[in-house]
Amino acid sequence: MVWEMLLYMYILHSPDWHYRSTMPTFLFLYGAVFAAVHSVVRFGIGFKVHYAILCILCIPRMYKYYIYTQDVSAKRLAKMYVATLLIGTLCWLFDRIFCKEISSWPINPQGHALWHVFMGFNSYFANTFLMFCRAQQRGWSPKVVHFMGVLPYVKIEKPKAQ
Repeated sequence: MVWEMLLYMYILHSPDWHYRSTMPTFLFLYGAVFAAVHSVVRFGIGFKVHYAILCILCIPRMYKYYIYTQDVSAKRLAKMYVATLLIGTLCWLFDRIFCKEISSWPINPQGHALWHVFMGFNSYFANTFLMFCRAQQRGWSPKVVHFMGVLPYVKIEKPKAQ
């Protein structure tokens, strides 16, 4: 999860870097040190707070991309990103808060498992939206199309080299 957010930071901020290797090197070292320390210390709630802070750090740039994007389908991807994040978080919270009550139900909805499912879609929608924005910045004429009418993906038409 932390590596995913570090990757988003890289993608979100890469167009503005003056020194090409500084930020990727820092993000890699930060992720490696965090992983090593976390494997020994097991932060518990600190890990969740750390993840939330990384998410919050990405929000301003994601919002900037959202407001500058004119394509309705791309904006829908960003909305799906936020919706799956919120629904997944609610599933996780209900599972954590009401664990004893829910475990006595005849059918357990498995809130933590649903969180993983929604976060998987969350990651997919975020990457797809960022791919659209990056392709648009590079002038590649991106379009959001759907695989089998359901799963959105970005189709890119790069201009022919002169």
